[in-house]
Amino acid sequence: MGASIPNGSMAVRMYRGILGDCFLLRYGQAGRDIHILIDCGVLQGVKGAKERMKRIVDDLHATTGGVLDLVVLTHEHHDHLSGFLYEKERFFGDAFTIDELWLAWTENPSDPQAIRLHARFDRVKSALAKVTAIARSSSAFSQDPRIGTVASLAEFIPPADGGDAVGTKQSIIERLRRKAGWQATCYLEPGDVVRPRAAPTLKVNVMGPPRDERRLRKDLPSAGTGKEVYLSSLDEAIALEDHALRALGEPVVEQGSPFAQPHRRSREEARKAGMAQPPGPLASVEQRYFDADQAWRNIEDEWLDSAECIALKMDSDTNNTSLVLAFELPDGQVLLFPGDAQVGNWISWGDQTYPRAAIDGEPAPQVLDDILRRVTLYKVGHHCSHNATAKALGLEKMTDSRLVAMIPVVAAVAEGKGWQMPYPELLTALQARTQRRVLVGDSDPEREADIFAQNPTSSRAPAELSYAQDGLWVELGIPCAV
Repeated sequence: MGASIPNGSMAVRMYRGILGDCFLLRYGQAGRDIHILIDCGVLQGVKGAKERMKRIVDDLHATTGGVLDLVVLTHEHHDHLSGFLYEKERFFGDAFTIDELWLAWTENPSDPQAIRLHARFDRVKSALAKVTAIARSSSAFSQDPRIGTVASLAEFIPPADGGDAVGTKQSIIERLRRKAGWQATCYLEPGDVVRPRAAPTLKVNVMGPPRDERRLRKDLPSAGTGKEVYLSSLDEAIALEDHALRALGEPVVEQGSPFAQPHRRSREEARKAGMAQPPGPLASVEQRYFDADQAWRNIEDEWLDSAECIALKMDSDTNNTSLVLAFELPDGQVLLFPGDAQVGNWISWGDQTYPRAAIDGEPAPQVLDDILRRVTLYKVGHHCSHNATAKALGLEKMTDSRLVAMIPVVAAVAEGKGWQMPYPELLTALQARTQRRVLVGDSDPEREADIFAQNPTSSRAPAELSYAQDGLWVELGIPCAV
C-alpha cells in the first residue's frame, strides 16, 4: 500500500456500529504507512454482529493490504477479541500477516503470577457458565433477575479455557501468537517504554496492567453494602458452582452441606413432599413454612446474590488486566488507549515512572502527570461506562486544548441490556473537557463534523475528520507539528 500519512502523524480509525473495540492506527514512518490494530471485537449476542465484523475485516484488508505491522490485544473480553474468532479463516490464514504482537504480562504463559491469575479466573468462569445455564433451564431460579444479570455480564466473557475449542480465549490468543511468531510476541510491563519494530519514531509508554494484585482487584464500589466481592481464594467460585449444579439437577462432587446425602432436600423438594402429607401437625407446620407471608425468611436463593456480585467482580477484575498504552508522537502529543481499565489500573499508573529507571543517553523518565497533560486523543474505556474513567486521577489531568475523545458504543444495544452506556455524567464531563469533540460509535456524522468545524483542535494545524460513505468508520487525522 502507498503512503498517505505524513511522517510522524497518525490517523486513528474507529469502527462504528458495534458495541466493541476495533481501532486501526496508521502512522507515517519513513514514507510508508505503518498499520497498528488495537483489538477487534463485538459483544456477544448482538444482532448482525458477525455480518458487521465481516465488513470491518473487509475494510481492514483493503486499507492495509493484509499487512498488520502490529496487533495489540488489550484484554480477554469478547467485545475486544471476537473478531479474530468470527473471521479466523482470514486472520489466521493467508489474507493477513502479523509482524508483531503486543500483549500484557498477564498473558505470558511462562509467568507464575499470570498462571495463578488465570487459574482463578477460569474457575470463576466455569462457575458463572453454570449459573448462566440456569437461565436456559426449567429450574425454579431461571426467571430470577439476578440470573439475568449474570447472563448479561457473561456476554463480555469468552468461555473458560479447555481443550481445542476455537471459541476459547486461549485458542484465540494462542493463534495470534503462532501467527506472529514467539520472537515477535512481546509481553509488556508497567513502566516499559517501547517502540514498534516497524515504527522506531513512535514511542509507547506502557501504563498498565499493574503487578500489584491489590490494584488489580480494586474496582469502584457499587451502591449498597455487600456489593464489593474480593475473591481471595477459589472457595467462593467452588461454592457457587455447586449451588448452580444443584439448581440444574446435576451431580455435585464438592458438597458444602453439613447434612448426609439422604437428609438433604431442596426447598422445592420439601414443598412437594409437604403437599403430599396427610392432614396433621406436620402438614400444618409445612404449610406455615411455605406460606407466602413467610417468604422473606427463606434463604434458599441467597446464593444468587453472591452469583451476581461475583459476576460483576469477574467483569471488573478482567477489565483491570487491560493493557494500557500511551502512544507518543514525535511532537509530544499522546494518544491514550486504556482498554477497559478500571480504577485499580488507573491508580497504578502513578506507581512508576516511564521508563522505570533512567537510561544513559535518553531523556529523564516521565511521571504520570507529564503524560496525561499532553493527551490529545482519549479512547474512552469500557464504552463510557460509569466506572472505567478516573476523573480526578485521569480525565481532569488531560488539560491539552486539542483533546478529542472516541467512544466505541451503540447506545441502543447497551440500553437493551439495561446498561447506561454512555454514562450521562461522564459524557457531559467529556464534552466539557473536549469542547464537545466527542466521536461516538452511533452518532450522526454530520453533527460531529459540524462540531469539529466550529471547534477545531488547532487554528494552525487542526485534526481532520473523515467518515466511510457507508458509516462503517470514523477516522481522526492527527498532524504532527515537527
